[in-house]
Amino acid sequence: NGSRIPYDVIDSDGHILFPSNVWWKPYLPEKYWDWTPRTVREPDGTKQLYAEGRPLPVAAPSSLRRSDEGLAFRGSGQSYVPGSWGRKDAGSITMAEARKLAGSDPKDRLRAMDTDGIDVAYLFPSQIGSLLPALRSTAFISAYASAYNDWLADYCVADPRRLKPAAVLPQHDPILAVEEMERARKRGVTAIYIRPNTMGEINLDHPSNERLWAAAEDLDMAACVHEGYGLEIPEVGHERVSTNLQGHMTSHPFEHMTASLVLITSGVLKRHPKLRVAFMESGAGWAPFWLNRMDEHSRKFTYGDEPLEEMPTTYFRRQCFLGIEPDERFLPHLIDFGLEDTLLYGSDFPHVDAIFPGSVAALAERSDISNTAKRKALRDNALRLYGVPE
Repeated sequence: NGSRIPYDVIDSDGHILFPSNVWWKPYLPEKYWDWTPRTVREPDGTKQLYAEGRPLPVAAPSSLRRSDEGLAFRGSGQSYVPGSWGRKDAGSITMAEARKLAGSDPKDRLRAMDTDGIDVAYLFPSQIGSLLPALRSTAFISAYASAYNDWLADYCVADPRRLKPAAVLPQHDPILAVEEMERARKRGVTAIYIRPNTMGEINLDHPSNERLWAAAEDLDMAACVHEGYGLEIPEVGHERVSTNLQGHMTSHPFEHMTASLVLITSGVLKRHPKLRVAFMESGAGWAPFWLNRMDEHSRKFTYGDEPLEEMPTTYFRRQCFLGIEPDERFLPHLIDFGLEDTLLYGSDFPHVDAIFPGSVAALAERSDISNTAKRKALRDNALRLYGVPE
C-alpha cells in the first residue's frame, strides 16, 4: 500500500466529487433534466441554488442564505484546501484540481489513494448527500438516486477491488428505498448511505422503515449513517444556531447521537440482530458519554417502553461501528470504554477538513494506542462492517 503497514488499509469513509455539473446526463431520464441542481444569479446579484424548479435555501443564518458567502460553504467555486482548517502549512488546490483527484477520473483517485497508503476506499457522496433530503418529489428523488448509483458503479469499475460504492436511497419513500437497495445489491454494492434526519416527516425508527432495516439485514448490506450539512432541512438543534461554524459543528454529532438513540432504544437493533450500522464522520468522543447515559436511562426511565434484552452499550458494541478521524483526541478513551472493535478509519478525502496527504500515517504513527487497535481501525473492523471475508 505504499506505506510500511503490513496489511491492506481500508478507508471506510472517503468521498466523491462530481466531475462536472452534468454528470447525470447519461443516467437520468431526460424529463428530469431541467429539475437538476443549478446555481442562478438573481436580479439583485445574489446566487441561489435551484432544484425541482424551485429555490433551495442553504443551511446558514438568514444573512448568508442567498449570498456568495453562504454558497461558498457548499463548494461553489471556492479554493479547496484539504487540511486547511487545522494546518497552516496545507497546500491549496483549486476545486478543479480536487474534482480531478476525487471524481473526474478514477485513475487519479487511485493515485491519490496510493499517495496516502490506502488500498481500498468506500466512497460516499458529497453534493448529492446534502441535496436529496431537501427535495420533495419522490419520483425525482428516486430517479436521481438511481442515476447517481449507476454513475458511481461505473466509476468504480476502473478497479472494483479498490473502489467500493455506497448507494444512496430515496429515503422519503421506504418502499422505493428498498427497491433501490435491492437493485444496488445486484450490482455488487455492499453499503448504503443513510441520512439520520427525518425524511418525508418519518424518523429512522418509524414503523414504515422496518422494511428498510429488514432488507439491509437480509441483503447483508452495511447501513452507514452519515449526516451532511449544506441545505436547510430538519436537523437537531438547527433552530438554535446562527453561524455556519455552529451549524456544521452541531449537525453531525447531534444527528448521529439521536440516530443511535432511536435505533437502539426503540428496538430496531433488537429486532434485527444481524443489522450492521455505522455512524460516520461525526466525531467520536460523544459515544462513551452517550452510551453510558443511554444505559442509565434504560435502567431508570423505561415506563411502559418496549423492554430491551440488553443494555444499549451491548447493542452498540455488537452491531454498531463508529467512524474516527486519524487524529481523534479521545481515541484512547474510546478504547478504554470497550469500543475498540467498533472503530473505523475514515480519510474524509477530499473534504476541506481532511488530512491529505498523511491521513493514514496520522493514525498509524500514534503512540497512545496499541498496534492491535490500529489494525482493527485501519482494516479488521471495516471487513466486518462491509461483510468482507477475512
